[in-house]
Amino acid sequence: MARRYPAGPQGLLRSLNGRAVLEAVGRDGPITITDLAGRITLSRPTVAAAIAQLTEQGVVVEVGPVTGRKGPAPALYQVNADCAFAIGVDVGHRQIRAAVVDVTGRERARVRTEQQGHRGRDALIEQILGVCVDLAGQVGLPLDDITQVVMGLPAVVGTDGRSLSYTTGLPDAGRGLGEALSRAVPVPLLLENDVNLAALAERIHGRGTEVDDFVLLSLGVGLGLGLVVDGRVRRGATGVAGEAGYLPSDRMIAPAGQRRDLVQDHLGARYISARARELGLPGDGSPRSVFELARGGDPSAAQIVDDTARSLAYVVACVVPLIDPALIVLGGAIGANGDLLLEPVVRHLADFSDFRPPVVVSDLGQDAVLTGTTTKAAELAREAAFAAATTPASTATAEPQPSLP
Repeated sequence: MARRYPAGPQGLLRSLNGRAVLEAVGRDGPITITDLAGRITLSRPTVAAAIAQLTEQGVVVEVGPVTGRKGPAPALYQVNADCAFAIGVDVGHRQIRAAVVDVTGRERARVRTEQQGHRGRDALIEQILGVCVDLAGQVGLPLDDITQVVMGLPAVVGTDGRSLSYTTGLPDAGRGLGEALSRAVPVPLLLENDVNLAALAERIHGRGTEVDDFVLLSLGVGLGLGLVVDGRVRRGATGVAGEAGYLPSDRMIAPAGQRRDLVQDHLGARYISARARELGLPGDGSPRSVFELARGGDPSAAQIVDDTARSLAYVVACVVPLIDPALIVLGGAIGANGDLLLEPVVRHLADFSDFRPPVVVSDLGQDAVLTGTTTKAAELAREAAFAAATTPASTATAEPQPSLP
């Protein structure tokens, strides 16, 4: 007896074909229909029908004819960059940096302003919302028409995507801030730890493009690690992966029953400023001032720099045997001073550990977190726009089904 196999609905088949064509246009465009058909396993008529549908949906546009070929000039097609927009926001300790990008990831406008968290949670939320409204307006849209917002915060983001802990520089230690932001922002909002987003930026645009396993040591007000393993940023079971400031310090041996100092007690902007005051350094005592004095040959400032490098090397020595990274990347406002830190970090690492992966300095600068937010925001906006354009109408309006246990 011959077996009978039920055929799939035509709408679903068109959806799958449309998505395949759309992904190929996004990857290879501008491209002709004939060239598309040669790169994916679909016939030319099927590709042409999909292109017609995607053009009608507004996610693909014709950008002119091919030049330099004999015969009639075929049309070129590419993804319509304006079919979706996304906003990335870096909520730093002192500043907010934000940008709006199109679906291709190209930045269209940017805003930078002093962070107003000292005025309280509501003031900070109002400020962030105002920044988002401003950026949406710069691409001619109300905020409601932005497809995605991704926000980097100096905090651990819980598994619920909203609860914040281990925060620095946020009002009320971040209590209720994530939930309040989700209520205030009228479009899909992703909250993420700022160093994790900087690590994503390094993976896609920076020093981590050639390796699948690396560690970003970001040192500024505090210390955070971005852990990239098998090409993916790792957050851990509760989101605290990379909170290296909570490692026990090597500076003291505590008696039984007494908690040791933590790494963060001897590392970061506050510690550097305190040491600068103790040593009577001129200037305002900021890390920037201390590092400039070190560049000028001040021995006390050079001592602080070497002290910072030693603590960084200790953290590297703790992490390397656990995940065996191919690369260590120094970043953050302080960590990016590679001209002063790179050599002593490598030197001190030799004292701490037999494992010595290459240590390099990030070249993304102060934009590392913002680059991570816009990269992730554009990716999510692209997925949303592509899904909406290729979802069959019958399933787009169907009632959601409960997931299997």
